[in-house]
Amino acid sequence: MAFLRSLGATDDDIADYAGDLPGLASVIVLRPGIERMTLAEAAESAGIELARAERLWRANGLPLPPADAKVMSEAEAVNYQLFEAACQLFGEEAVLQLVRVIGSAVAKIADAAVSAFLVNVEVPSATDDPDGLRLARANADAARLVPGLMSSIDVLLRRHILAARRSLRALEETGRAGFETQELAVGFADIVGSTALAGRLAIGELGSMLSAFEERAYATVLDHGGRVIKLIGDEVMFVTADPRAAAEIALALVDGDGGPDLRAGLAHGEVLLRDGDCFGPVVNLAARAVRVADPGRVVTSASVVDALGEGRARSLGRREVKGFPDPVELWELEPG
Repeated sequence: MAFLRSLGATDDDIADYAGDLPGLASVIVLRPGIERMTLAEAAESAGIELARAERLWRANGLPLPPADAKVMSEAEAVNYQLFEAACQLFGEEAVLQLVRVIGSAVAKIADAAVSAFLVNVEVPSATDDPDGLRLARANADAARLVPGLMSSIDVLLRRHILAARRSLRALEETGRAGFETQELAVGFADIVGSTALAGRLAIGELGSMLSAFEERAYATVLDHGGRVIKLIGDEVMFVTADPRAAAEIALALVDGDGGPDLRAGLAHGEVLLRDGDCFGPVVNLAARAVRVADPGRVVTSASVVDALGEGRARSLGRREVKGFPDPVELWELEPG
């Protein structure tokens, strides 16, 4: 109790968190000021309509609070001014969609951080910390890392924006406005028989296998100049502007290194880019091609084979592919 009060805990805080006093330490350190305003009061102070404030709150991935709930600190209310400035530059709908992407990404970061603390700090300390003081101190210490984490995110965001920076060339080449398209090679690689593996492995072993897969996927894609779009459990989706590089990535991924067997699928063509993800028939074809591939093999579309030249693939013939009205010719890449 003395330690919590030294952090600034109030009587109300202690009453509210009576069942989790060690966890209160992180709440005190993390919260961005005392919550003194309702959503409506915060909107009024920022000079925006309540309806717009509510849309922004939802876009952040948060459920709307009761109308009389004090949920906003002054520091958070300032975000509405940033929202207004961004709307002037990009338009409200574009900003709300960007906020949805940010909210989703931040929620994943928060969940990963909480999980890391729970697994590596809280659970091990549970047996030898009867009064919870050690855990409370650990909560406070972990929460104090957040400003440093935000500085790191600031640096990384700047780096990634510079890396992702594009010009008007896409519009000039396609003559289309309102969305962005690019000619890209899209690849998927997944772990063969992952469902059966999950049934045989202990939870810890499964986690280690997925971590090793993710690390290998990122290293391989980045080393060949590609970009990881997303990881979906036992599958990675990546893109690159060069179909030849995509083929090298896929072949490197399926070339076993003692881990579980992988297989991959590739396609190349016009892709719709939206919110850091890719969409369109090319993406769908690559996702279907990986299902056709045998363990250790790469199945691809004719457009990738055309870029690679003769002798790099053998035809699998025309196949019925879900989502495509006509049979599609697929090819299997030759290693090396």
